Amino acid sequence: MTVTSPIAGLGATIQRQSTTGQVAAALRDAILSGGISPGTPLREAALASELAVSRNTIREAARILEGESLVRYQMNRGIVVAEITADDVRDIYAARSAVEMAGLDALVASRDPVSYEKLADLVERIEDAFAGGDAAAVAENDRLFHAALVSAAGSPRLSRFHARLRQEQRLALTLAEHSSRRLGRTADDHRDLLDALRGSRARARAQLAAHLHAGAAELQRLIALLAQKAAG
Repeated sequence: MTVTSPIAGLGATIQRQSTTGQVAAALRDAILSGGISPGTPLREAALASELAVSRNTIREAARILEGESLVRYQMNRGIVVAEITADDVRDIYAARSAVEMAGLDALVASRDPVSYEKLADLVERIEDAFAGGDAAAVAENDRLFHAALVSAAGSPRLSRFHARLRQEQRLALTLAEHSSRRLGRTADDHRDLLDALRGSRARARAQLAAHLHAGAAELQRLIALLAQKAAG
């Protein structure tokens, strides 16, 4: 009797996934760098030829990016780089506000020095990246700052929900960082938020509300700019 190993054939799977991962990474970088604009169709045949891979590999890579909310499948258009609408922005920021306020309340109540130290370190990173024009680092450390704030609530479910919200707006946030000068940004306000978090609950909540409102307004302006560009 021949017994088939439960891991037989895994080598081929790993190799295929490695190629798929590389394709997904190349497309992700192009999308998040602004090289491929929101709403752009990703033609399977053209991409397969350009990257010297099969169309099936392109489809598998697209599924990875779809899970990251960077592309979507649309009827009669196929794979399309995701777009975020004004309604999306309002809804995402309303949800973010509810979740982040819970983290804020817990942090202000506990005054945990480790949490404050972590937030202070992230503010330094954000400011250094902003001064150096490193949009990717600004976006990443902004994500980590707000994730750290939510984690103060001590709820893994809130943290997971917040991560999904941030993932939905990842493309728009990255494009906003790349467009920060065009959007009129000359400074970052995370230090003001950190200072408020060290003060009273009322002051901290007011500053976080202002911070999120400014972020939502910035994305609304970005959407308008992209629409103007698309209109020619």
